Formats: sequence, structure tokens, C-alpha cells
Amino acid sequence: MTKRLGFSLKLALFALLSTTIVGADAVYAAPTQQARAERPRLGLVLSGGGARGFAHIGALKALEELRVRFDVITGTSMGSMVGGAYAAGYSAKQIEDITLAVDWPRMFAPRPDRNRMDWQGKDNDRRGLGPTEIGVTKDGLRFSGQLVPSQELDIFLQRSTQPFNSVYDLSELDIPFAAVATDLESGQRVVLQKEISLAQAMRCSMSVPGAFRPAEYKGRVLVDGGLIDNLPIDLARDMGAERVVAINVGTPLGKRDDIKGVLGVMAQVVNILTEQNVRKSKESIRPGDIYIEPDLGGLTSGDFMKSRDIIEIGYKAVMDNKELFAPYIEDEYDYRFYLSARYEKTLVDGEHNVSEVKVAGLEHVNPEHVLATIDIDTDKPVSNEQAAEAARDIWAEGDFQSVPFRFEPGPNGTEVLVFEPEEKTVGYSRLMFGGNVQSDFQSSNTFNVVLSHTWGWLNKWGGEWRNEIQLGEVKRFLSEFHQPLGVGGRWFLMPRVSYQWEPFDLYVGDSDTPVGEFRTETFEAGMFLGYEFPRLGRISAGAGWYDSRIKTETFITDLKYTEDSSFVSLRANFDTLDDASFPRRGFYFDGSVTYDFNPQGSIGEPDSNTRYEVKAAIPLQLGERTTALVSGRAAAASEVGNYNMGGVFNLSGSPYGRYSGDRLAFGRVMIYHDVSRTMRELRMPIYLGGTFEIGRVWNGTITEVIGDQGTPWRKAASLYIASDTWLGPMYLVAGRTFGESSSLTFYWGRLLW
Repeated sequence: MTKRLGFSLKLALFALLSTTIVGADAVYAAPTQQARAERPRLGLVLSGGGARGFAHIGALKALEELRVRFDVITGTSMGSMVGGAYAAGYSAKQIEDITLAVDWPRMFAPRPDRNRMDWQGKDNDRRGLGPTEIGVTKDGLRFSGQLVPSQELDIFLQRSTQPFNSVYDLSELDIPFAAVATDLESGQRVVLQKEISLAQAMRCSMSVPGAFRPAEYKGRVLVDGGLIDNLPIDLARDMGAERVVAINVGTPLGKRDDIKGVLGVMAQVVNILTEQNVRKSKESIRPGDIYIEPDLGGLTSGDFMKSRDIIEIGYKAVMDNKELFAPYIEDEYDYRFYLSARYEKTLVDGEHNVSEVKVAGLEHVNPEHVLATIDIDTDKPVSNEQAAEAARDIWAEGDFQSVPFRFEPGPNGTEVLVFEPEEKTVGYSRLMFGGNVQSDFQSSNTFNVVLSHTWGWLNKWGGEWRNEIQLGEVKRFLSEFHQPLGVGGRWFLMPRVSYQWEPFDLYVGDSDTPVGEFRTETFEAGMFLGYEFPRLGRISAGAGWYDSRIKTETFITDLKYTEDSSFVSLRANFDTLDDASFPRRGFYFDGSVTYDFNPQGSIGEPDSNTRYEVKAAIPLQLGERTTALVSGRAAAASEVGNYNMGGVFNLSGSPYGRYSGDRLAFGRVMIYHDVSRTMRELRMPIYLGGTFEIGRVWNGTITEVIGDQGTPWRKAASLYIASDTWLGPMYLVAGRTFGESSSLTFYWGRLLW
């Protein structure tokens, strides 16, 4: 009773508010019911155009004010989204509110929210691996068919069209509707209307080639309809329209100076194809039709952050031509209740009585593993948002391209929640790349390149074999096999083998010229048992054997030192940071302690049989756009181990690796202020900031052999500008190690510490 009363109040309020909508210019005399019945059937045609398509929303607002009613609607790409929503029953104001509430950076994010990832996903992100993956198959390399994952788009479409998800004939919507897509194999136009949901029709029609992956419908691979029919006037006539209102927001062809790079050429090619078919559509316009092309100037298909401005331009374009709509003005009283009846169809509580949760369509990934990820209590009503959150969690596991879901009719008036994860087109044997570059534009120039290969789903429990090779300043090889103990199990076994080669220099006093160059080589093999905490981190314990050596590259004498031992180790890794480079929330902790049973070497009796390393970081918000990242590190290696200090944010101003030793203590406060939010023309985050750093490295027993290297505490500071680009973070840093040296340094890549 309470829900029904609430609905009645909403409906009455809407009817009252709608009087302000229908009070259009009184200069137009509303036709009688008989006149309306005798007028030509009116069709609305909305073109594609990316973000420029927001102008359709403003146009619909104006058309509602003018009390124009349509008999059929057709649309392509963004026009299918706006037109489909309006055909289903949403008012122009509802569509506007939904659009303005969209988090566009999240919609087009290249990866899941970081706080949803498992530990391995976060570790890859922290070290700059991915998100681009290349599949390795028996037929060669396989590349992804998309730049932007469609996960958030799929959720948005499913949630926005929820009141109509049982409709699979779009001619049965409040206003008959059809969308257009392009068959990628044949190049033919595909009309999306029968045996398809509204969300699926929208998704197929706006699968922009190269941006979103192609969609499948009845065995056909479909991409954006704009390639074949961006302004589907003929389709509206086929549906019975005798007169059409065609609104074209397509992107005009760019000039020579605007076509830059590969992406610019690709965009121009798409626009040429679109322009050609739009020109043909415009030739089909007849006397009595209305053609409107909003003056969008330099606004582009990618200007999603300017939605409010684009909506206003669309509104103005219709109102500037309002005299053209005089023959189609509806009676004020009739139109008011027409809008009220449409509004009623959009009112759903969004909750479902779910009797079962299913996972469908998987070939490689175990469905039971996916079900173990889903945290939904079917004893209580399930909301659309709960289902969307579960889909995001499944996607964040890293096994799928996207995770659509739907509600199907179930037994006894219940529903079945069906998740349909789409397995990766690149497969589960895949390559990822990463690395970093550091240069002070003088003598200190370093780089590292990382190639990672992961072979996932080698068994039903989700066994995964990972191999990494790093080349450059630090050379490294790693091979480990992560084996969960059961379907969806949190316990795991992990055999692991690693090798690392790292150089370090020997300095005497304050000289900037090294007197000797050395390298450490460490081989380690072990078996570990661990437990993973969802979204938080993992702990592990294990045993193994290591061999560590120091070798001379250049020195007055050829020094060689070795050490090997069996060991036991305990490690804890926790990461809840919301961003790997410029976090605002969360914390990071990585700690390990190792006991060597019987270290044998050429140096002598060690000071301690215990090795350890602890790294921690926590961001503190100083304001809406300002953050201080406080971090610290402490470590003690074996007597033949080594840690380096010097370089960007690791005693800034000093050359890379200027100080080294087998013991380390370091702390840093890093402040960054986001200036891009106040500069809307910037298309990527820009930060200004500074650091204060303090650190010390020293040696244990080996000090007696090759000398003390940096026992005093050293302090440093820096000022920098940084950008979080789609290629990874980039920094330009002016640093000073007090009492030592200064430098201007460029750095690209994740800061590993």
C-alpha cells in the first residue's frame, strides 16, 4: 500500500510539473484529436556522433516543450542510445539527468577499479605491466580488438534499460524503435529490432571499431552502424513514417592540420565513410521533412566531459527552428497525460526475487570459480546495483573482457540472475610489457624493459604459470607457478625460481667518480604456501635455498665474494591503494623476514642469520586535490647482498645508484596537487609537487673489505611536474641532495620505490 501510494504521488507530481513542459509558445494552435489522426505519421531520426550526440537530448527537451509527438524512432550509435531510451518511455529530462550523472573517466577506464583487483593484478599494475595484453597461440600472436573495455558500458546499458529488459521486439516499445549496426564480415546494414533487447541493440549499434570490441547478434559480428547508415532516414520510412525529423550530429571531416598520427588518420577514415552515407541519406529528404544540424563547432566526438554544453546546443538548434514544427503541435491536455503515461513505464523498484544465480557461456574458465567470486544473498531481494557490483568484482579478477548480466524468468514468479562472462579474445597464454627510463640528460641514464608471460587456467582449479624477463640496468628472471588449492580457493602453493643481476658502484668520499664497479648476482629457489585475502593482499611462508655473489667489473683488484644457504621465509603483502602512481586512499605494505640456517661464504661469519625488508606507504589527503604520500623502507640483505640509493625520489639530485650497501633505511614525503581539474582542456591528469627525502645505506661485514659507503644520513628534496598518461606516468624532476649534487631528471614508468 505504501509503495502504491508513493507511486501515485510521484505520478501526480510529474503531471503537475509537466504543465511547465507543455506550456509552449501559445502562438501555435494545438490540433484537435481528429487533426492529429489525420496528420502524417512522424518519425524521429537521430544520427551517431559520439559525445556530439548529447545534442539529441537537448533537441528532445525542446521537442517536448513544443509538444511534438513521434510515431517511430530510428537511431545509430549514440543516436540509438538517446533514441532508444526516449522510445522506451524516458523523458528528455530523465535522459539528461542520467547522462550528467555518468562518471565518464570510469566509463572509459582501461582496467577495473584498482581496489577490486586481486593481489597479482595490483602487483602487475604497481610494476607497470599491462593493461595491454597480446595472446600467444599456436597460430601466432593475437591482439585485442578494443582500446576501451566495455564493462562499464555494458553495466550502464543494462541498468538504464532495466524497466524494459523483458521486451525483445523493439517495435513494441512505447514508440516503435529500431537501431542500425554494420556487419563486420559482409559490410551490410543490420536492422536491430526483432529478437533483441534494447540494451543489446544499443551496444551493437555503438561498437566503434577499434575502440569497443565488436558485438555478436544472431551469429553476426557487428560494429558501429555509422559506417553504413549514420542517419537512418530510409529505415524510419520503412517503419511507416510519412514525414521525418532528422537530426545530424556527425563529425565533419577534419582539415589537413587536424589529422595527426595514426589515430587521427583512423578517425578521418571513419568520418569519410560516415559522411558518404549521410550525404546519401540527406538526398532522400522530401518536402515536409525537417532536417536539423546543430552548430557544434569544434566540439568532437570525444568531448564527453562537455555534455552540458552540447545538450544546450541541441536545445537551441530546435528552438531556432520551432516554426517548422507548428503542424505537429499536440493538444496541451492530451500531451500532458501522454507524458504521464510514458513516465509510469519507467518506474520500477529495481529489486528482484532471485531464486538462482548462474554463470553461462564459459569454455576455459571454471564456472564454479566465478560463482565463488559472487557475493549475493538470494534469500533477500537483489537490486540491479548489487548485480552490477558482482559483475565488476568478477571482471576485476582479470579473466574476462567484460561480464554482462541479465535477469531471466524463474520458477514460481522468481527470477534467475545470469552472468555471461566473455572470455579474453587473446586467450589465456598472454604477454604483457613494462619498464622504466631515467635520464639526467648527462651521464646518468638507465632503462629497464620487462616482458611477462602468463599462462592461465592450466587446470580446473585455476593453476597459473608466470615467467618474467627484465633487461637493462637490472637484469632479472622469474618463474613461478600459482596453484590454488580448490575451486575458488584462497589457499595456494607456489614453487618459485628467480635470478637477479644488479650493478653497483664504489665511491670514495664525496667524489662523483666511482673507483670501482661491481655487480651482485642472486639465485633463489623455494616452495611457498600462502593465503590470499580478497582485495586486500596475501601472506605466505616457505623454504628454499639461495646463492648470492659479488663480482668485480672494474677495480684495482679482482674481488669475488660468495654466500649460500638454505632458508625459511615469511612474507606479507597488502595493497589497498586506489592508484599505483598518485593514490588518494588506501595503504601499501610489503614485508618479508628470512632466516638463513647455515650461511656459508668467503667473507666470514655473518653478523646475523636474519634478512628482512619492509616497505610501506600511506596517502594523506591535504585537500580536495592535494595529497601527501608518506612512505618508508628498511632492509638488511645477506652479507653479499646490496641496495642502491640515488636517482628520482630516492635521494633526488644524486646519480642513480650513487650510494650502496647491504643495509638501508629510507623515508620520503611526496606531495602532489592535481591541476588538471581546473584546466578542462587537458585530456590527462597533470600534477605539480615536491618531495623531502632522507636515507642511509651502509655495509655489514663487507665494510671491512671494500670500505664504508654512505654511513651518514643524507637528505634530499625535489620539485616536479608529472602526468599520468596512457603510456604510463611521466615525471620531470628538479632534485637536490643537500651538500652533494643537483640534477634535472626525466623519468617514465612506475616508481618501484
